This record gives sequence, C-alpha cells and structure tokens, in this order.
Amino acid sequence: MSSRAHPNCGTCKGARGELDAPGPVIYEDRLWFLAHMARPIAMAGWLVLAPRRHIESVAALTPAEARALGPLVTRAAAALERITGVKKVYVALFAEAKHFPHIHFHLIPRPARLPARLRGPLIFELMRTDRDRAPIGEAERIAERMRRALR
Repeated sequence: MSSRAHPNCGTCKGARGELDAPGPVIYEDRLWFLAHMARPIAMAGWLVLAPRRHIESVAALTPAEARALGPLVTRAAAALERITGVKKVYVALFAEAKHFPHIHFHLIPRPARLPARLRGPLIFELMRTDRDRAPIGEAERIAERMRRALR
C-alpha cells in the first residue's frame, strides 16, 4: 500500500484533474481534495472526497488526515444540503472498483423523491450507465457554488 500516486488509479487521476469531471477541483488542501463525480454523471452534486496520497485503507490515514476528515465532511455535507436543498447527504466509502482502490468518500445529495428501490447503498445503481443522468450544466453549477461555499 504505497502512498505514492499510482498512474492507473482513477482517484489519483482525479487528484491530477485527468478525469472528465464537471469543472475543476471544488476544494483542495495539502491533505484532501473534493471534486464532482466524473462522467457519466449519475446525479448532479454527487461529490468525491479523497486524500491526496494514494492509500487503500482508512487505517492508513495519518493523524493529520484523520483530524481533518470529520470537519471537512461536515462542512461539505452542510454546503451540499444548502446548495441542493436536500435534507440528507449520504456519505459512503467502499473503494472496491477495479481502477479506484484509493479510498474516496462519496457525498451524495439524497433527493426527497428518491425511489425506495434506490435508497441507501442502492443509490449506486445510478452509476450503472454509460450516459449522463443529469445535465452537465447543472453539475457544473453545483460544483461552482460548492467551490465558493468552501473557500
């Protein structure tokens, strides 16, 4: 489990701005970065928060990364609720996809009218497509508003 960037890791590519995500990185500091989910867009406002270092387990977080994580998740979720109008933001970590072993937290605004068949971890079914489910312009607008909110 090296902390160096991996050339084929999708999350490392996201940190380098090499994925087709709406707009530039929303937030970044020396430890973490937050970006909109790359295309295809499952839902406008579906964000990904990841450590800048390539690590594959939460247990590998440094004390500084761990201390920063909680407040950053809280700030981002609160801003996402305000901006999208949802009452709940899901926060999930699996990092099991073949090219995304680098830990990354999904921050997903849960719409009030989300069908029961897509609630909880089932929301990831929205990712099973090769086309955008939400307009790219809407995702870009949310990303820009998040960028301003997290300055």
